[in-house]
Amino acid sequence: MRILLILLIIFTSCQNKQETKSNKIPYEPNSNSIENLETGNAQKEKFQKIPYSLKNNYLDSLGTKINPNKNYDYWQYATYYQNSIETKYNVLKQGGDTLLRIKINEKINPIKTVGIFQGGHPNYRCNYAITIENRKVKYVKSEDEFRTFLGNIDNLEEAILLARTYGYLLGSELNESEYRKIGTGFELHLVKYHDYPRSLESVELKIGYDGTIKTKSLGNFRTKDVY
Repeated sequence: MRILLILLIIFTSCQNKQETKSNKIPYEPNSNSIENLETGNAQKEKFQKIPYSLKNNYLDSLGTKINPNKNYDYWQYATYYQNSIETKYNVLKQGGDTLLRIKINEKINPIKTVGIFQGGHPNYRCNYAITIENRKVKYVKSEDEFRTFLGNIDNLEEAILLARTYGYLLGSELNESEYRKIGTGFELHLVKYHDYPRSLESVELKIGYDGTIKTKSLGNFRTKDVY
């Protein structure tokens, strides 16, 4: 009788295991998820023309969109022009306590006080970023200091300015002056000038909101209409 009872228990246990195993649905890859990923990639934002022109001084226009890395007592971003007839100093954007502006000497000697983004041959131009903090006036004297002044990249204009500190410029062709937003920041198509041989290289840049930058040559070198 005991043997019979044991055999009955074993038989019932095996049957339950078989039922459990047969009820389990095997895993199959979801083909729809792959299609969705591919569709998502295809729906990336298209490149758009950068809304600034080489015909105008776009470095000045970009400066009106600057948001510095922190709250200074006072700050300004200005442009300086000099030709054979006159010199001009124009504040493009400022922030903080504007009453502190009088502490800044705006009759600048560009030889003694070096600006950034110098150029403008045969005339001369540059930009100045100046801050006041704890009663101390500080002039941003290099592209590296300007990157610190910018801090996080808040908009397209700051992304283009950051690229400019590494020597990347707007080009005259459509595919040399375009952008699109990506999840981590901005993707730009710009150019870089080379002296030897004199040419413009098309470059793709990925600029993160945190100020990081990655570049990739697009392999196009243009020698015609090189400025």
